[in-house]
Amino acid sequence: MSLKEIARFADLAEAQIAASRLRAEGVQVLVQNEYWGGADFIMTIAMGGFRLWAPESEAAEAKALIGELRAAAPPPLDLDDDEEPVPPPSRPAPLAGLARTGLALLLTLVFGWAAGFLVIDRRRPAAVTGVMVVLAVISGLSLLAMIWTWLTYAGIGATPAWP
Repeated sequence: MSLKEIARFADLAEAQIAASRLRAEGVQVLVQNEYWGGADFIMTIAMGGFRLWAPESEAAEAKALIGELRAAAPPPLDLDDDEEPVPPPSRPAPLAGLARTGLALLLTLVFGWAAGFLVIDRRRPAAVTGVMVVLAVISGLSLLAMIWTWLTYAGIGATPAWP
């Protein structure tokens, strides 16, 4: 019995779900690199992800089932009779997301890592935001102190008090 590769997955859980679905339909399937990839997730890229193999006689059916799985829409929500459907949260436009990411990178470069996180995610407790603001201010003050020291050393700023 020869095997044929039917699909590749970057995620172990996704590969196992697909294999379970195929097994439920009666298709024999093998998940390659399942144990090695589960132990060392960094190696999954080098291994080419997780591969699903099936007998050649069942490969066409297995590929069709994988295609159905990948194209499937999420199941509808079961709502009670008196509940109204909640619309999905609105996502910012791609350009707005790009601008926020650029601003986060700029703030990270200037004020440190804490300032970049202030722009990216808005759902956090006020205490965490306060700590991040304090860390960003400390990073900014240390940056100003370094610039002032450099300017003084270069002779551009105020002359030092020592001889």
